[in-house]
Amino acid sequence: YEVVFSASAGVIDASTVAEGYEECRKKFEFSLKKAKRMGKNNIYFYRQEDYEKFQRNGRIISALRNSIANGCEGFEVYYQPVYSIKNQDFITLEALSRLKHPVLGMIPPDVFIGIAEKQGMISAVGCLQLHKVCRFIKEHEYIMKKIRNVKFNLSPSELMKPGYSHVLIGIIQGYGLDPGYFQFEITENVATEYSESFCTAIDDFAEVGIHMCLDDFGSGYANLNAVLRIPFSAVKMDRSLLSGVSSDPQTATFYRSIVMILQHMGYKVIAEGAETEKEVKLLEKWGVDMIQGYYFSRPLCEEKLLEKIS
Repeated sequence: YEVVFSASAGVIDASTVAEGYEECRKKFEFSLKKAKRMGKNNIYFYRQEDYEKFQRNGRIISALRNSIANGCEGFEVYYQPVYSIKNQDFITLEALSRLKHPVLGMIPPDVFIGIAEKQGMISAVGCLQLHKVCRFIKEHEYIMKKIRNVKFNLSPSELMKPGYSHVLIGIIQGYGLDPGYFQFEITENVATEYSESFCTAIDDFAEVGIHMCLDDFGSGYANLNAVLRIPFSAVKMDRSLLSGVSSDPQTATFYRSIVMILQHMGYKVIAEGAETEKEVKLLEKWGVDMIQGYYFSRPLCEEKLLEKIS
């Protein structure tokens, strides 16, 4: 008879024993789980940086669960003003989420959103954050005389689900706000995942007056034809495209050409990530519609934002 079996092994350093039984057990279990995730017949050798990341993610998951259970307590919304070259003023805002942790401090969205999606919590987080934005606008609705819209990022995984668009629209209308106050942002990668539920969501938003903005344009290799089938009002140029525009003529020509093409097609173009005067001068020269970046303003809490735009 031939017996075939597979095995995975987690290996920890002998010095870990000196840290005590409980710590030794935790690190060994972590190493064994990592080995199993690598597939059959694999060995994982314990690495401290992997373990620290695992612990950090665990703390973030716990914070997310607590925040959702307590009505999004611990979450904060910051707003980054977007500057209009034509108006010489701020005319729109992007709402950006932050998760406040007592030990880890402020956790940015690019860290906790991926974790929330994997844990199936992103829908609750998104809805609770939209409630926060709506409450802020309702309490300070006078700013909408100056601010054309507030940009709000949508979760790719939730946007594909039937009925999610109606949930978002219902939240906005529940506060008695004009849906036109909002512009929903989706990334170019999401835009290429054309599906029936996705198209229905876009139509639902358009029907009530919510415009769409294409975020992170140029960050990947999206099919341009697929992206441009969606009725976007604005296109946001990814900040990576700005790298080198002040020193490399070819990079500058490439950036300017994309701006011209998009504007010729009827889109408002937003340059993201401008941090220097040199970059801003070039963007003004090339006729970019709006600029979002640290040169004009970092993301601000509600109080600081009201001071800035007034």
